[in-house]
Order: sequence, then structure tokens, then C-alpha cells
Amino acid sequence: MMLMPARRASAATAPTSWLQLPHGEWMRAELSKALAPHCAKVFGYYFARVGQLAKSVELPDLRVQHQFSAALTGEANIRTDLEYWPFAEGVLDAVMMIGQLEFERDPHQVLRELSRSLIADGHIILAGFNPLSPAIMTGVWPANVKKLPWCGRYFSKARINDWLALLNFEIIDSGYVAPTMMLSKTASASVGLTHVSRFIPQVGAMYYIVARKREFPLTVIRHKQRAKPHVNAVPLANRIKSPDMEPK
Repeated sequence: MMLMPARRASAATAPTSWLQLPHGEWMRAELSKALAPHCAKVFGYYFARVGQLAKSVELPDLRVQHQFSAALTGEANIRTDLEYWPFAEGVLDAVMMIGQLEFERDPHQVLRELSRSLIADGHIILAGFNPLSPAIMTGVWPANVKKLPWCGRYFSKARINDWLALLNFEIIDSGYVAPTMMLSKTASASVGLTHVSRFIPQVGAMYYIVARKREFPLTVIRHKQRAKPHVNAVPLANRIKSPDMEPK
């Protein structure tokens, strides 16, 4: 994977299963563990899992009554183009998208559509492939350039945070998970990177972001009229009384 402009001529094929990624099941478990404390605070009626990878992430403490998956291809409850999100404004309580934004034609438009469908104070949970990870060196190898997930585009966590800030999202938490070189031939997924990640978390192959949609209504501020100064009556020395004021 290489760092490219956000928009591209056409969408790429996103992974449909964690098994398509080197040590994918281990990465899924690591991501579920990192998201679990935050998802326990998400509650409501409707929760959308966007993309095939998000569908299988286990979140046992999620307090949402109805969950459904949405994707353009593969097995999903709703088949939809993410650039033309079929939901009305302010109807979803939370949205989770994992490993999908890197393969979209216009990721800005996708985020705008997801934001539009969220209620005020609704949550968005994003996870993607980290461009600062040593796993990027694996994607430089000519045999891997067109393979998953290196055929997508890297977006740094800081870059995604900026996009969310423009959409009035407040970042609740973010971080890096799954320190791995993504080499399928290695027996160990982390290849010794777990210890390094304690000091340099950026070696994680994936990042995650938990954010909440904020709305600031415009209210009319009425300026209070300035109170007139109260002047105390002070007797004046040598005041001359008029004849009419003399007692009779």
C-alpha cells in the first residue's frame, strides 16, 4: 500500500473476510479487545456495521437493540453504495466501519454520508490500516502490491481525525492495535513487535478511532440594555432657596 490522494478514479475491491489478511483472525481479536471498553458505552436502537470486516468483529457489551451489516458486495443485510447511503438523516445511533475506507472511490463522501445518518451524539467507530506500521514494507514487495490489503490506500490516523473534525465529531479515543508485519509465512503474528508496541504504539498494523457527533445549535443572543446609572441625591452647600420655597 502506498500513500495516495484521498479520491481515486474508481473503487478497489475491499477484503470480504479476515482470512484474506495475513494473521487476520489474530488481528480481528486484537481489534475487538481494543474496542470493547468503548462499545460498552454505545447504546440505542440501530447500529450499522459497514463493510465485510466490521460484520464479524465481536462486541459482546454493545447495548444496541438492532444491528445490521451494509456493504456493496458479499453477504450483507443491506446492499448499498456507501457514497449513496440509503438512510435518512439522523436515524442511526452508531456506525462502525473497518478496513473499508481505504478502498472507496471518495472516502470524504462516504464519511459525509455516514455522518448525515447519525443522530446527535451518535457514535462512529473507524478502523483502518496504519501507514506508519512496519507492515508497509511488506506491501512494497512487487508480488504483494496488488494483493489485499496493500492494493488499497493508507490514511493516517491523524488525517482521519482531521476529516472527522470538519464534520463536527469529537474524538473520544484513538490508538493502534495488532503489531505485526503481516507475513503469512511467520508462525508468530507479532514477530516480536508486541514488546516494541509498548513504547512505540505506531507499529500497530491497524489504527482505531472512536468519535461522537456533536451539534452546536445557533441561538440568538439578546444584548441586555445598559442600566441607567443611579445617582444619589447629595445636598449642595450654600444652596439658595427660592422665595416660593420659604415656609409661610
